[in-house]
Amino acid sequence: MYSKIIEKIEEYDKIVIHRHKNPDLDALGSQLGLKGIIEDNFEGKDVRVVGDENEYGFIGKMDDVEDAFYNEALVIVVDVAVKALVSDSRYTLAKEVMIIDHHLNKNDFGDVFCSFTEHIAVSQILTHMVMEENLLITSDTAHKLLSGIISDSGRFLYPSVNAITFKCAAFLVEKGADLQALYTRMYNEDLNFKRLKGHFINQFKTTTHNVAYMKNDKRLKNKYHVSTFAVSRGMVNQMANIEGVPIWANFTEEDDGSILCELRSKALPIVDIAKKYGGGGHALACGCTVHSWNEVDSVLDDLDTLLESEAANG
Repeated sequence: MYSKIIEKIEEYDKIVIHRHKNPDLDALGSQLGLKGIIEDNFEGKDVRVVGDENEYGFIGKMDDVEDAFYNEALVIVVDVAVKALVSDSRYTLAKEVMIIDHHLNKNDFGDVFCSFTEHIAVSQILTHMVMEENLLITSDTAHKLLSGIISDSGRFLYPSVNAITFKCAAFLVEKGADLQALYTRMYNEDLNFKRLKGHFINQFKTTTHNVAYMKNDKRLKNKYHVSTFAVSRGMVNQMANIEGVPIWANFTEEDDGSILCELRSKALPIVDIAKKYGGGGHALACGCTVHSWNEVDSVLDDLDTLLESEAANG
């Protein structure tokens, strides 16, 4: 199942691991976890990690990598298969690019595409690979991978969680991952973040067919002294688990004027709407980036129409 990944790692002495922009803990956990797996199981490999950083830096730091290092190197891109979303465009300098992803998108770049959509997180893919291939894993690597599984499973609450998810998590805890330490770092909130939650709970709106949504211009993060990521990914699920609200969406303006769209659904697949606007992800949790508030309204119209059609069809 994982022979293609292992064969490519064995083939190269220099490896750079990339992931998507605005990383969540699965992107970082799988990126740093894969680095640890390679270093602990494959001799003579020089492995680097690159990309933008945010408040999840506690899980590990990025490396400084000169352009020349990419010469004759393998790039492995984790947790994303769309080139526009990859952090650090220098992946194009490598001799070969391999993608490891779990989203429902087709890849639009790369030489080798390893897709495992049955797994809830890339961190779960890599954990399962370690288990199946009897690879070595340190407690530090296990800790990083567990952070990604917890994050992408919503603390094991999301519909795609299955027995493999729990088996992988248990394996990582057995190998030394500190579950309580992760929960403390991941879910301890400062006062500004708590106040931002209150803003969302009191200010969200709904469409005709009960899509809950928030439109956040770039002034909001300055008002609450938080990052764009905290407003966008961090707040989308403040509209979750509301009776009568089957879909919710969060739209957050970046400093450059682009708008991050986080889309979520209880049961009705919405990923095709994300794909329509150049994004993608999971069936019930996905996103895209648009470039005007008029496009945001189009996304909302599409979500509302989807619910209208579902209601009409019973």
